[in-house]
Amino acid sequence: MAEKEFKMVDKQQVDYLIVNGEVYTGDRASPFIRNGAIAVRESRIVDVGETSELIAKYKSLDSIDVGGAIVHPGMIDTHVHATSIVLHGLPVSTDHPIESKVSYADVKVQTDDESTDALVAAAAVALLRRGYTCFMEAGTVFETDAFVAALERIGMRGMVSAPFGWDDVSTFEKHAPGMITTRLMERAPADKATVLRRLERELTRNTDKDTLVTGYVCLYGEGSATDGLTQDASDLAKQSGVLFNQHQGFIPLWEEVETSKHGISGVERLHRLGALHKGTTLSHMNVMSDRDAELVVEHKPGLTWCPNNALHRAVHPAKPCRFPALMKQGVSVSLGIDTTMYHPLGTSGMVSLLLSAACGERLDDGEPFYMQTANAAQNVGLGDQLGTLAPGKRADIVVRTAHDITHTSLEQGGGLLALSSFNIPVDLVIIDGQIIMRDGLLTRVDQDEVLRRGLEQRRRVLERAR
Repeated sequence: MAEKEFKMVDKQQVDYLIVNGEVYTGDRASPFIRNGAIAVRESRIVDVGETSELIAKYKSLDSIDVGGAIVHPGMIDTHVHATSIVLHGLPVSTDHPIESKVSYADVKVQTDDESTDALVAAAAVALLRRGYTCFMEAGTVFETDAFVAALERIGMRGMVSAPFGWDDVSTFEKHAPGMITTRLMERAPADKATVLRRLERELTRNTDKDTLVTGYVCLYGEGSATDGLTQDASDLAKQSGVLFNQHQGFIPLWEEVETSKHGISGVERLHRLGALHKGTTLSHMNVMSDRDAELVVEHKPGLTWCPNNALHRAVHPAKPCRFPALMKQGVSVSLGIDTTMYHPLGTSGMVSLLLSAACGERLDDGEPFYMQTANAAQNVGLGDQLGTLAPGKRADIVVRTAHDITHTSLEQGGGLLALSSFNIPVDLVIIDGQIIMRDGLLTRVDQDEVLRRGLEQRRRVLERAR
């Protein structure tokens, strides 16, 4: 009898092989792999599939058996005010100083390199522990170099722009004087040339295509930029191949004032200026006219919904909540927490479901998961790099713990992540192919020391503002 011939299969070498996970890919076409695996080499995902298949194809320097835990793409928060994110519970008024409170503007201008570094690092740790691997700072950090240094030290991804891009603050002076102080105007002058120069400086960060922290173009919005600044900033973003972003339609007052000031709504004005397109993402958009909604559907800018703020400010039902209907018409909607002065990190997914139900058009349970992965990546201009677990994408991967029966799932749509992701402990985080959290602890920094410094600088900033 002839001896059987066995063909040896040479396995491909990878850096990490995550196996035995409940993998939520973020890809609607194939959203879930039970007993799934992910192969990572350098900064990229090499393969995603069933564990048995990938074990047969790859050998790894570090094979990570996650024991049935949930695995998903790193989530992205698309609207965060980074230094204010750790001001939770401080006696600060966002609009008007009252009684013993000081204004929000008085607090946010008191930062320096030391405080920004400490506060951003603390915010990054808090976000990582809830499954976020990237966030877009909403254009209010003065010490942008310190912001970048803090994230690079931890190993987290982020986006940053110049602070307070405006050249006309007359609306705030008239309707919200608590938002404008002498010190704020000194640090962020309402001057077109200054704003554009600062925006261009932040874009120089993008020379390195592998950098963790990138620059983008952000104006403050809500009618605080002249036509000239809006057009020039939008053109700068187009020429540089980066995102153009601003606040828009936060509450009825701002939309009414802007419409009265310019004769058309803020959305119509952006359309007229050529700044409403797929390279634009507008934050808030709680207030939209029928015409605004038509323009959004036609031009498909990204929208960042901050449902906690909409609920807190009681925008709905007085004004319709249009996000569920817009999503059905192909508009990419992502989620942002804005600031944690009132809103706990990671709760925007659950609140979006509650608010949509209260407004009569409840989202599917899994929709907030996509709004914080695939949609979010698209809305920050990184859809080809992040947001899904797929070969060729950057290896930004989160593994939750599997030590509690309430942290496991039998459904395949991501509903558990949408409703409870902020409560499911994170065990492992890989960003750009590097393990930056293992066994629930960051690998590059001392988490206790980060928290201590953050609390110390939080007290210091408030004392300086009194």
